[in-house]
Amino acid sequence: MNQRPPSLPRMARPVLALAAATLLLAVGACKMAPAVPEPAEPPQPLPTLWEAAATGDIDSLEAHRQAGASMNSLEPEAGVTPLTVAAGSGELDAVRWLLANGADVNARGGDGGSSLLAAAFLGRAEAARILLEAGADAGARNDDGMTAWDLVGLDWQTTSYILDMLEMDLPREVLEAGRQQILVLLQPALDAASADNIWLAAATGNVDAVRKLLAGGFDVNKRDPDSGITLLSMAAIAGNAEVAQLLLDAGADVNGRNYQNGSTALHAAAFVGQADMVALLLEHGADHAAMSDDGGTALSVAELDWQTTQYIGSMLQLSLEEEETMAGKAKAAELLRALQ
Repeated sequence: MNQRPPSLPRMARPVLALAAATLLLAVGACKMAPAVPEPAEPPQPLPTLWEAAATGDIDSLEAHRQAGASMNSLEPEAGVTPLTVAAGSGELDAVRWLLANGADVNARGGDGGSSLLAAAFLGRAEAARILLEAGADAGARNDDGMTAWDLVGLDWQTTSYILDMLEMDLPREVLEAGRQQILVLLQPALDAASADNIWLAAATGNVDAVRKLLAGGFDVNKRDPDSGITLLSMAAIAGNAEVAQLLLDAGADVNGRNYQNGSTALHAAAFVGQADMVALLLEHGADHAAMSDDGGTALSVAELDWQTTQYIGSMLQLSLEEEETMAGKAKAAELLRALQ
């Protein structure tokens, strides 16, 4: 005889039925209720024109162009153009895109600087090449009077200080290698510019231009209208012995005074550590005891420490390297002490 399963207690039956009904309703609700979508990610803000230039974000640059943005707009705080940012960042695709979409290759920033100056300072050789091919003015100056030529010769200590302010980390060897390449790129433009500018020719060692301009009647003892220094002092600072010899042969006054502070070419050579130039000038009768307006002699400026030399040099916009400069000053001082 089959046994029936034990019966549930009378009170348990309705409870079990209610639980089953509730479960069925819950399952049905899950099947019928529409799925709740995941919250959408908020749209990312479009990078600024200058951020896009700095990272080579062509899509964002194009979005700004379509929105009507000028490709020559200055960044509100730094006062730089997108092209300057792209060139300084080495973003070559962005440089090309900007040039093809209305960027002025010679547009100036808030400090008068151009994209070429930024590339020169940061050693961005390929960017500099693209800019020069697009018509960048190799002789352009910023508000401090610095050209691309000046910036590629800037000493490492000054360069490093500026890089720190810009929060940029560039290996010295990479930056300086790039600058050397830029020097080669700039040379044709410098030669062309110095053909009619005897001051630039004396500074850059363009002997042919100096000779031609002197033959054309240029006064060998005329002072530069901006700095007040002589051609001989210009050649002495740059260490261009061939130019200095040419000037002396043409009648340059070896003891000619610079209008700014009464110093001579000998002072200039001793100050920057051009020992061979000091020797050349002394051979041609330079007065080692001549004093500048503040009482300084060639020996006293040769003996100045590096910190003072660098400080004065930066004010004169001279590019000096500590080791080379101080070694040259020591040799110059030795030559001058022998005459005391």
